[in-house]
Amino acid sequence: MLLVCAGVLSVLPDRLLRQVAPWRPEILAVLWGGIGLLAVVGASLRVEGGVSWFPVFGMDGPTLPMLVLLAFTGGVIGKGYRGLACVLTGLAFLALSPLVFGLLSGTALVMLADHGRQGVCLPAAIIPACIPADSPLSPPALCFMVLLLGWAVSSQKGPQALLPAGIGLFLLGRLLAEVGVLSPIDQGLLLLSGGVVALSGGVQALRVSSASGVASGLTSAGFGAQVLLLTLALSTSLEGAEQFRTATLLGMGAPFLALLALLWLCKSEATDTDTAGQPFFSSGSLVVSSVAGRMALSAALLMLSGLPPLGGFSVLWCLLTAGELAAVGAQPVQALCTILVLVCSALLMVLGLFGLMRIGLEALAPSRKDDGVMPQAANAMLVLPSVVCLAVAAGVALLPGGWLALVDHLFVGTSSRDFTWAKVATVWFVDTAVSFTPAFCVLALSVCVGAVVGVGRVLRLYPFSHGTAVRAEWCDGAPVLTRAGESVAETEESSAQIWRMLTVFLGLDGKNLAEWPVVEKTQAGGHYLQGLLFKGVAWCEAQGMVLILLFLGAGLFLGLFAGK
Repeated sequence: MLLVCAGVLSVLPDRLLRQVAPWRPEILAVLWGGIGLLAVVGASLRVEGGVSWFPVFGMDGPTLPMLVLLAFTGGVIGKGYRGLACVLTGLAFLALSPLVFGLLSGTALVMLADHGRQGVCLPAAIIPACIPADSPLSPPALCFMVLLLGWAVSSQKGPQALLPAGIGLFLLGRLLAEVGVLSPIDQGLLLLSGGVVALSGGVQALRVSSASGVASGLTSAGFGAQVLLLTLALSTSLEGAEQFRTATLLGMGAPFLALLALLWLCKSEATDTDTAGQPFFSSGSLVVSSVAGRMALSAALLMLSGLPPLGGFSVLWCLLTAGELAAVGAQPVQALCTILVLVCSALLMVLGLFGLMRIGLEALAPSRKDDGVMPQAANAMLVLPSVVCLAVAAGVALLPGGWLALVDHLFVGTSSRDFTWAKVATVWFVDTAVSFTPAFCVLALSVCVGAVVGVGRVLRLYPFSHGTAVRAEWCDGAPVLTRAGESVAETEESSAQIWRMLTVFLGLDGKNLAEWPVVEKTQAGGHYLQGLLFKGVAWCEAQGMVLILLFLGAGLFLGLFAGK
């Protein structure tokens, strides 16, 4: 019922809503928040089943966890046909019949498609839902679906890019769980299709000239990476299948929400033909017109960078653990192929990091003035959806055990992972005792930062130069005269560039390396140690015969015991 209300409210014109029209975004946010809350409660209680009087829609394992993620996407998208596409996607997740799922999800994809051949081709991506899972045509149809949905994701310019990715992962997880282990050829084709989508997304993130295109490319790369992980987890007989599944579940958590925030901050309404002469960030972008937008963008980039203890690092740790188990317990040829897949995945991650660095460097560039900049208060309110997504992503990254217990039924595993307070902050596996606690990384980083700050304060080492206080000029007692239009002193503040920070931190800014305090203290310490060494050598030379006799006596004494 809440989904229907959200869909109707998304497409109603303002003239029909009248005085309620200004409150449409807030009402939609409340509706999607209610949908997400109900989905969280249902997923926690493992609610399953359908309605007897309307047996078209129902709930099973993967439905409620996907609705939790869809609620965030729908709340960020808001009104318009994109909001209606989000509602249709949610109804497709609730559909019990594959035909109803195909009808609703295909309609949502058509609403998101561009004018032209994409609107004709995208409905074909739902073909795997309409054929038996054990059919010989099912694996090639899945590969075709992955390629089409990767194309759909890369062509979007905003948070709606996550809708085709969610449809693809939901359908792929269901069908692979039903089929089980595929043949080596089908496994290779599915891995190849996921790799092609990830590679094309990474290349797009490096080539396009707009921030929204880079974010869409990163989303497409993430979709391809999730396809790789899901294939390794469900369609192969490797030893680390549970670890691959855990990596997929973690990838649908903090990285998904951080990517949603990044898409919201970088969104653009321009078409592909309009981006030729446009700047990297559009004129109405929150990154250009708001300090809060730039701060939120920095947090999103850090979440996606894979640095510990953020959510991306947990996925990388699970991937490394799974790769080790899979390579040790497999046949030589299979182990070699697994290592090759992991190396290719690492290269794709590097491409994604380059795309993130490109967005970060463009955001650090001096901002250009724009006549259409919105007021600061309005910009701060518009950043609120991304702030909410990043806050939840931070909570999921620090409490991964609770997230894994919540979305454990999203993809089928060997055994269930129940919620326990003892493991709420730990990434743990059902079949092994290996675990990872991000909170310990936070504690270790805090100790390191505190130690560096403390040593810097004691030794008076500062990575940045301090401003010199401005004093009045001495004029032998005469008053200071200023002409019209002149000022006594002016201070200019400018944002430090990355190369400037590095030169200042290394002590190479405006002075020789020998004048740096660390070098001077190191030289003084070296002279002191050199003096101690000379004194020790002189003492040994003076007492040389005594030392020789002592060593001889010790050798004879030890030789007596060694001879026995």
